[in-house]
Amino acid sequence: MNKIKNSPFFKLLSRLSVLIILFVVLALTTHNFIKLSNLTTILLQVAIYAVIAYGVTFVLIVGATDLSAGSVVGLAGIVSALLLRDYAVSPVMAIIAGLITGAVCGFLNGVCITYLKIIPFVATLGTSWIFRGVCQLIGDGQPVTIRSSENPTAAEFLKVLGSGRIGGFPVAAIVFIILGLALSVILSKTVLGRNIYATGSNQESARLSGINVRRTTIYAFIVCDVLAALGGVLITARLSSGQVSAGTGYELEGIAAAVIGGVSLMGGEGSIAGALIGALIMGMLRNGLNLNGINSYWQQIVIGAVLIFAVAFDLFQRRKVGT
Repeated sequence: MNKIKNSPFFKLLSRLSVLIILFVVLALTTHNFIKLSNLTTILLQVAIYAVIAYGVTFVLIVGATDLSAGSVVGLAGIVSALLLRDYAVSPVMAIIAGLITGAVCGFLNGVCITYLKIIPFVATLGTSWIFRGVCQLIGDGQPVTIRSSENPTAAEFLKVLGSGRIGGFPVAAIVFIILGLALSVILSKTVLGRNIYATGSNQESARLSGINVRRTTIYAFIVCDVLAALGGVLITARLSSGQVSAGTGYELEGIAAAVIGGVSLMGGEGSIAGALIGALIMGMLRNGLNLNGINSYWQQIVIGAVLIFAVAFDLFQRRKVGT
């Protein structure tokens, strides 16, 4: 019985149960919560956090953390917006450039951790300041508007990506659902995914098994920051401008969503589905508190308490397995 309770599937099911219970409670106690317009709003709000949480999941499973993801969000958004405004590139090329920016940031993070041997917390805290500084520098500290750019169709194209709907369903939600399915396959069915879990569980054992721990860690950071960059592109698409302050604190939102969804801070355990559930829990909780007129300060307290409970529960489960 204990073996079943400690299985990844059972843990995921327990998080899903929390999500369902929260939905039912809010539907019964909160006016307008189950209106279609409000549910689509939740999906739009969750989209960016979910994408970032997906990326953070890769890094947490490998046994590290990334405090620079929020800065990558802002930097990628500014890069895409500048290319659209000043160089009239196609929206697709601007998006690709933003994602490449994320890949470079992830590579630099991975190198700092694997080759310079700097602990992830310090390394990514340092690169967070660097990336944010570069973002401020190239954006000259000002928003980069693309609606009045030399490429007038770009803003409309991106607006569909950021806030458009297909049959009433948000395009951004379609993006994070399809992306979640693809990333789940990568983590569970590919060599890279198995190597990431093995590295996070025990680096020395992974190394003795022939896994290139350095390369696996770098790959995890590249995936993380490419997804953070995608989050930045989605924000730019929604606002029709790149904001130098975009993504501030989003790395913490991503980590919180992943941990609430069952991704372990100790490494070696977690899933994309869990990260998505965590993002939905946070999104619904924020939305329900807003509808009930709870101010943002109390919302932070509630989210923080939920995060502490999730981490404490994870540690309790691990100690229980160890006994």
